[in-house]
Amino acid sequence: MKKSILSEIIMFLCVFFLGLALTLWADKVTNLVSILLGILALIYAIFGFYEYFKNSDRGFRDNLELVYAITLLVIGGILIIKVDFLKELVSFIIGIYIFISSIIRLSDSVNVSKELNTKLTGAIVLSIVGIIIGIMSIVGKFLFPDIIVTYIGIMLIIYSVTSIINVVLINRK
Repeated sequence: MKKSILSEIIMFLCVFFLGLALTLWADKVTNLVSILLGILALIYAIFGFYEYFKNSDRGFRDNLELVYAITLLVIGGILIIKVDFLKELVSFIIGIYIFISSIIRLSDSVNVSKELNTKLTGAIVLSIVGIIIGIMSIVGKFLFPDIIVTYIGIMLIIYSVTSIINVVLINRK
């Protein structure tokens, strides 16, 4: 296999294990990730405040850094105090990622199919399944508010398996 194909498969395996972790330990994973991201945002905010107040000759850029530090402070506080916010945000971001990458994969499948003058029905169907999974992840926070993280984990598992198969099918041709 080419190096890029192998790296793609490794990335999808990581997505698979993330989905498995979200499915099995949804609350623990999201609580831990939310708190760690909140702490990281607070640390960046503290450094931003330090840089702002350290400089006595403040310009427009320094004022923007202060606004950035305040924003990070608020985001960090929200992530530490309100863990459910991260669950909704993760659903939306992962849904958009799956949707866009599946559209790109569909485009690749159609282009390869046209170039080789063959039918890649399996790759095209799997790409469409990925698009549907992406849409379901985006709207899933409205459909299943209690089991959203487990749902995202299952969607990530399905997406990673179909994507690995899709990569193999496209590169086989």
